[in-house]
Amino acid sequence: MTERTILTRVAVLISAGLLTLPMGACQTGNGGSTETSTSTPPPFPYPPFEIRTDVAVPLEPPLDDAARFALQMSVDERLSNDPDEEALYQRYRSRIASQADGPRIRIPDTYAGQTGAALHRAVAARVLPGEDVEVSICLYDTPGLYAMKEDGTLVKPTPVEESLWRPRVKWTAQPAADGSTPSGPRWLLMDSGVLTDLTPDQVAAVCDPFKPEPFVQEPPRPTSAAPK
Repeated sequence: MTERTILTRVAVLISAGLLTLPMGACQTGNGGSTETSTSTPPPFPYPPFEIRTDVAVPLEPPLDDAARFALQMSVDERLSNDPDEEALYQRYRSRIASQADGPRIRIPDTYAGQTGAALHRAVAARVLPGEDVEVSICLYDTPGLYAMKEDGTLVKPTPVEESLWRPRVKWTAQPAADGSTPSGPRWLLMDSGVLTDLTPDQVAAVCDPFKPEPFVQEPPRPTSAAPK
């Protein structure tokens, strides 16, 4: 089993946009002049949120390559919802097909920071008619996403322990959603495969056999004293 860890200073919701760090400004007047400065947020006393990825089953090329690309795109799908991550969002659009480029909800929040972790695990892959590859990815909320309010209190905004996505990717020279055209074929996300109509039992039937053990559901220890 190969594991790849992707660290980020922002956190995500399972089916919505990211949580982002709020910024503030102050003004001082002197003879009609106005000065704007960015406030400095207090030190965040927890390790940053992270998303880990791995492939839980043996796959031969090109299915293994397709699964790893789909895993990376599943992470980018979540992280690129952050309005502050414009470069990541544009990179994401350069790696998806135009039909996968639907309206995006990119809403900032008012939390002071986020901690915890999630695991995206590829558990199956198959070739579909038309040469698309469908990858089954289980998203495990372990140890979970935790957001810190301004008073230092941790809250857990994502109650779902596991969910299932089935993205479709393709080895193709088709132009990407941002209009860029590659010099040759590469993996392209054709459909993000976010499934919102499955019952918990349907998700469990696919994902429970690959569920990490122990399945921790608690925030990490702080690395420093919480701000007062």
